[in-house]
Amino acid sequence: MDDNENLASRLAEKLPAEILALLRVASAEAAARAWRIYLVGGTVRDIVLDRTGFDLDLSVEGDAIGLANAIAASPNDVTVHHRFNTARVKWGGHHIDLARSREETYTRPGALPTVRPGHIEKDLFRRDFTINAMAVSLNLNDWGRLIDELGGRKDIRQGLIRVIHPKSFVDDATRIWRAVRYEQRLGFCIEPETLKLIDRDRQMLRTITADRLRYELDCILREAFPEKVFRRADDLGLLATWHPSLKGDTWLSEACAKARSPTETPHPDIYLALLAWRLTASQKEEFIASLRFTKAQTRVLRDSETISRNAEKLASPQAKPSSVFAALHGLSGDALTAAKCAMGSDTARLNIDRFENEWRRISSILTGEDLKRLGVSQGPDLKWVLEKLRDLRLDGVISSRGQEETFVLDWLNCKP
Repeated sequence: MDDNENLASRLAEKLPAEILALLRVASAEAAARAWRIYLVGGTVRDIVLDRTGFDLDLSVEGDAIGLANAIAASPNDVTVHHRFNTARVKWGGHHIDLARSREETYTRPGALPTVRPGHIEKDLFRRDFTINAMAVSLNLNDWGRLIDELGGRKDIRQGLIRVIHPKSFVDDATRIWRAVRYEQRLGFCIEPETLKLIDRDRQMLRTITADRLRYELDCILREAFPEKVFRRADDLGLLATWHPSLKGDTWLSEACAKARSPTETPHPDIYLALLAWRLTASQKEEFIASLRFTKAQTRVLRDSETISRNAEKLASPQAKPSSVFAALHGLSGDALTAAKCAMGSDTARLNIDRFENEWRRISSILTGEDLKRLGVSQGPDLKWVLEKLRDLRLDGVISSRGQEETFVLDWLNCKP
């Protein structure tokens, strides 16, 4: 692409018609208020890369919330955050984020920034990497003009991830994780000086709250190939900042690859379970505490530990279906999927498959009401008999209603 080329034709080519129409509306509404508006962030990067991206971010030299309300079909389609003068607008099946163009200062490493209004050039300078610090004008007098004062296009051509200034990771160490994520997603390389800064400032990750660190992990887990990020992060000594026993090695790469299919994208929690699979129970608890995982994520990690603890039982050719049921009943589906990718035993994987597709659907023919009519008392006895009947059916010991009734009556006669 020529340095002076206008991107208007690229916008028309890469963006859906309805999104392009929205940008035209936003441009007109901004012009009516004497504000200026720009497309910024990942969409600009992807357009320059000749890729398609619909994660739209608009920078407004004016009132971003006011512009959001002006372009939204309904007030219910707008979510606002007054502190930073930002808003999100729903538009059909898409969403668009609008923010007041601004400059930022950091009172201390890892703190959220203090912001004040600024022109687009200041707004671009506050961003993480040169490839993400480009803008496209959406103003009527220069629609499509690319603004690239920091060399983003050159770094895209050379396939480089470069921070904008030497204190970037000190101000916000989460950018270290984003550097690795973008490098692996785009097939780029972190340029040498930025690598040196990562090595120098890795300890600054300690200044970041657990919630923000977990957000960065969540973003990695949603990548197409998160294991590539984990491997690179391990090479750079970053995985150890989450937990010293985490590994981004060949085993993890192969396990993550098993989780994918041509038609289905794994749930991110499956990748999380695989990342932590080889941690001990106590190490998993340390990992959970260090990143303050959500309840759902914590459940997957603890359920995967339960499966790991029962690995020998699951791998035994002599394991009864009722024994497999007892080991797996109530565990999350994501933990079960992760286990099939992580466990080396074909027998264990088969047992998990049969549990998921067959055994967990089996129950007794007799209901609780049937048991009460036969004389089983409400409470622990009723629960025990129902579970016992289910186990006997699982193991093929009984198979008919009459056999279940015979078992119950025999048990009642022998009960003290």
